[in-house]
Amino acid sequence: MYQQIGAPKSNMKKFVLMASACLNVVLVIALCMTAFSGNNLSSPAVSRRAAVTGVTGGILAATRMARAVDPTNIFETNCGACHQGGGNNIITGHTLSKTAMEQYLDGGWNKEAIEYQIRNGKGPMPAWEGVLSEEEIKAMTDWVYEQSTTAFKDIN
Repeated sequence: MYQQIGAPKSNMKKFVLMASACLNVVLVIALCMTAFSGNNLSSPAVSRRAAVTGVTGGILAATRMARAVDPTNIFETNCGACHQGGGNNIITGHTLSKTAMEQYLDGGWNKEAIEYQIRNGKGPMPAWEGVLSEEEIKAMTDWVYEQSTTAFKDIN
């Protein structure tokens, strides 16, 4: 009346293994797309540094290095909350204008001082070394230097 079910065949084991491998690939691709889309779907409490650690950290870093550096996107994603429009929502007057940097930035208004500030942070500004790549830090240095005399010139 009832048919006895036998042990799984070896083809079933291969299928489960292949399905598991495919699912892992899909998850890594989805994680990469989320991490680099510019949309922050995770909690604000989770730092970007935490997002690129773990097993997929090397894959994510390689993917990030392969894409073109966009300083405007980096600024909007990482700096815009405090420096929206070149201003400073935390410390009044400490804007990204040339005039403010000449007055408040250690070392004055020059690329070396801007790069140092990006890498090491100061006060409430976080250090971005180890979070941004070398290429991204250099691109941000050049971008902030240029913006300080153009778009951010008259920001108080």
